[in-house]
Amino acid sequence: REGTVEFLVMEYLEGESLEARLRKGPIPIEEALQIAIQIASALDAAHRRGMVHRDLKPGNVMLTRSGAKLLDFGLAKMNEPAGLSDTDVTQLAPHRAITVQGTILGTLQYMSPEQLEGKEADARSDIFSFGAMLYEMITDRKGFAGSSQATLIAAVMSVNPPPVSTLQPMASPALDRLVRTCLAKSPDDRWQSAGDLSRELEWIAETGSKSGSEAG
Repeated sequence: REGTVEFLVMEYLEGESLEARLRKGPIPIEEALQIAIQIASALDAAHRRGMVHRDLKPGNVMLTRSGAKLLDFGLAKMNEPAGLSDTDVTQLAPHRAITVQGTILGTLQYMSPEQLEGKEADARSDIFSFGAMLYEMITDRKGFAGSSQATLIAAVMSVNPPPVSTLQPMASPALDRLVRTCLAKSPDDRWQSAGDLSRELEWIAETGSKSGSEAG
């Protein structure tokens, strides 16, 4: 209509992206665990509302004074669980992505094997991407690498990265297991919910903190 002014309102977040933080080097384990817990909790909230992010990567995580913020749901997919209202769908995904089966969407180094095969992504696909991010946060090294898109895809599909403890001696066996489970090639072998993952991270953080206190 004549005289109508269109504008976009966006939240201002003061801080830096996880990607920018990683350029400065590895994150101390205690700090990495706290960031990971916050990301996992945000994923759990999204998954409970039927949303799969599908493009989880360091560039889509903002580190602010109030904690980690999960950004950019541009590739997100709504599963529309029972009980989700039309209003909820509108608030969560104003521009719902429609994906043709077989299409690859996301960022290769953090994508799950099933996404790279063009299969349907679910919450466990986000958990794989989360594991790839956590691996990098702890070790200062990407879990999967390649000199071309083809070799990178092959690495994600068939290579298991070295345990995080081989690159970061302070990592506990429990943290090794957690990351390894996140990065399982089959979705059935991963953590089945971000809520379970978050609780396990909290237990590892608490156990490590207690061990440090006893050692002191």
